[in-house]
Amino acid sequence: MTVSGTLWKLLPRSVRETPADLVAVVGVIVATNVAVFAPIVRETAVRIPLGLAFVLFVPGYALVAALFPEADDSAGPDSATDAAEGRDRFRTESPPTAIGGPERAVLSLGSSVAIVTLAGLALNYTPWGVRLGPVLLAVSGAAVGATAIAAARRRELPPRNRFRVPYRRWIAASRTVLRGPDSRADAALNVLLVVTVLFAVGGVGYSVATPSGGERFSEVAVLTEDDGELVTGDYPSTIGLNESQELVFEIDNDERRPVDYTVVVAQQNLDGDGNETVVEQRELTRFEAQLNHGQTWRYSHNITPAATGDAVRFVWLVYLDGDVPANPSLENADYSTYLWIDVDDGAVSSA
Repeated sequence: MTVSGTLWKLLPRSVRETPADLVAVVGVIVATNVAVFAPIVRETAVRIPLGLAFVLFVPGYALVAALFPEADDSAGPDSATDAAEGRDRFRTESPPTAIGGPERAVLSLGSSVAIVTLAGLALNYTPWGVRLGPVLLAVSGAAVGATAIAAARRRELPPRNRFRVPYRRWIAASRTVLRGPDSRADAALNVLLVVTVLFAVGGVGYSVATPSGGERFSEVAVLTEDDGELVTGDYPSTIGLNESQELVFEIDNDERRPVDYTVVVAQQNLDGDGNETVVEQRELTRFEAQLNHGQTWRYSHNITPAATGDAVRFVWLVYLDGDVPANPSLENADYSTYLWIDVDDGAVSSA
């Protein structure tokens, strides 16, 4: 006890005087990040309740705490101790900006949804994209910043005007709601209403915090360089025989698990009658990549035609976990993309 008390006194005064509700906010933020990024913990079910609390409440509560640091005393003291320690606090009027517990709860829920949405929109225009890791880090940073502002603003107020979570008052109010009705039917309706709200909020939060099984996929694309930027366009329309064309192949892993990718690059000569029958297929190269969920990988490589033709299709056939068949094709590939490029012998004759 003495050792722990001594260590506690070594902490800065601003840390020791941080309100308990703001400490809890930081604790949930840290626990959520550990549950999402830690190698072993992220595979357990603990990320579900933490994700629900984080997505639905924590960032919004931190923002509301920063905007409204004052206490609303219209409901009276939280306990007899509060009344004995500061009767004058309950004789003063609440500041104009003070809000009560129900308003804080509603604003926290709405603000959390808004913050997560805005973070996703902002990240959509960045190289990181809208992925779990960047979104979690962005929202966590915003919530920690708002928590620090909330702690500083409360510290500037007189102790009697600082907001404190009225735990006892809220528990008493809940008991009144459940026990106060005139009939058992009214009490049952109140319980049913509370359960319905909890299920509704929990369902929304669960859908946000945990991805559904139908959203497991990988995105593949062939890119070219345009003024130093990689774009999906400006592809060559013609390549000379034995002439090389540099391209970049991109894989984005959203399979919710680590994946070993194998990419087979092949040239397909078609019959040219419009039915896209492959007359001849020649494998040009193949390469592999190991990606964790949320990772994006780009590989620069050259394609060199092996035969001429006016109906030539260059295909990138992607297979997961090393399961490459003896005859790779568009039909048996897990994912694929292709380019139509004519191949002539101009480069040979001009050499």
